[in-house]
Amino acid sequence: YNPDVVVITGDLVDSSVKNLRNAVWNLKNFKSKYGTFYVTGNHEYYTNDVDNWLNYLRDQLGLITLHNQHHVIREGNASLCVAGIDDIQAEKMSYTDHSPDPVTATEGCPDDTPIIMLAHQPKAAKLTIKSLPRVDLVLSGHTHGGQFFPVHIPVYLANPYFAGLYKVSADTHVYVSRGLRFYGAPTRFLSYPEFTSVYLVSSQP
Repeated sequence: YNPDVVVITGDLVDSSVKNLRNAVWNLKNFKSKYGTFYVTGNHEYYTNDVDNWLNYLRDQLGLITLHNQHHVIREGNASLCVAGIDDIQAEKMSYTDHSPDPVTATEGCPDDTPIIMLAHQPKAAKLTIKSLPRVDLVLSGHTHGGQFFPVHIPVYLANPYFAGLYKVSADTHVYVSRGLRFYGAPTRFLSYPEFTSVYLVSSQP
């Protein structure tokens, strides 16, 4: 399996670089044609070490960290803009230099280039679509698909997108991954873990 791109949409860690640097080292071995892209989730902000994580993942493991930034992938005459925003938890925790900003993240994306936005929480996906109607696909996570019953119910009610694929408009989709692990209780029920493969097909002949 040789993907063109690997993306990590946050909640990778919940402690400091000092404590978990060895636990994430194998991310260095991820292989893809254009690289591994990463944005923060709410748990990175709980660590109080988010800037060190961004630096470590970028400088030591070679990930492309998107801190309200984008990266343009080019293949012949075609291009794709992969953008990413900070998690909305940053604002709640008073990080002065972190907050989700879809407009800043996509400044410089060519006008005729499709945009994929990485935004950890579905609420950030909704923010992205509201402030940036031209986005083509938003990739999110956070909900764990409810993780286990009856937690599904409040998680479903609290988020604009719960799990799976949503067609928001003729040109815009949101995909919410259920993720690979869990939060709190080490269990899942009626919510399977997933490693998602996304295939993009050109509308041009």
